[in-house]
Amino acid sequence: MKKITAILLLFTSISGFAQVQLPAKPTLNVTGSAKISVKPDLGILNISVSEIKPAMSDAIKALGEKSNHYNGLLKQLGFNEKDIKTTRFTVSKNIIYRDNRTIDSGYVASQNIRLEFGYSQAVLQKIVSEFSKSEKPVDFSFEFELSEALKQKAQAQVIEMAVKDANDKAGVISKASNIRLAGIKAISYGSWSRDAGMQSMERIQDYAAAKQVGDMQAFNFTPDDIVLRDTLNMEWFIK
Repeated sequence: MKKITAILLLFTSISGFAQVQLPAKPTLNVTGSAKISVKPDLGILNISVSEIKPAMSDAIKALGEKSNHYNGLLKQLGFNEKDIKTTRFTVSKNIIYRDNRTIDSGYVASQNIRLEFGYSQAVLQKIVSEFSKSEKPVDFSFEFELSEALKQKAQAQVIEMAVKDANDKAGVISKASNIRLAGIKAISYGSWSRDAGMQSMERIQDYAAAKQVGDMQAFNFTPDDIVLRDTLNMEWFIK
């Protein structure tokens, strides 16, 4: 029994030693990257609303009346009330500086009205035209983004391009190094780098509109494409 135990221990030691001594298989690690330009399909209208009054209650009331006026304009354009959102509602003292000292000048109430809509030149022109006729000046701006559906479609496309880029690079490297690729060892995406995952290379386009709209042709613009980039890591065994 002691001999059998000793043999087993010896075999285990030799096996473990052999495993430790085996050289690691050589690999080739390549980062694939790609970028695409996508036309935004989502428009975002932001209307800045504010009122200053001596009393807080009056400022809030005036703000509500002005906001209701703008909401009415949007409803007349056919937008659904549930799509008209209120953001960044604030009420604070209106502090002004005069002769090197602060003066309490009532209260300022402000908020932002936000509306997302499917972008088209016709919708954009309709909004601008309606605001130009408003009895109350409108302080507004437009942003342009990708809808979730278009974003997912773009991500699938840019990932495919990044995979192709990694394969192309690996092919060039293997040919130049006189080695052969022997199969993929691993693919890493979304966790191997702090910057992994699809990213926008451009800031969201923001177009400001004047309080008084005159020439409609000034707003006959097309938003810039949004440039998206993505990366992934591929590792091959090599011979």
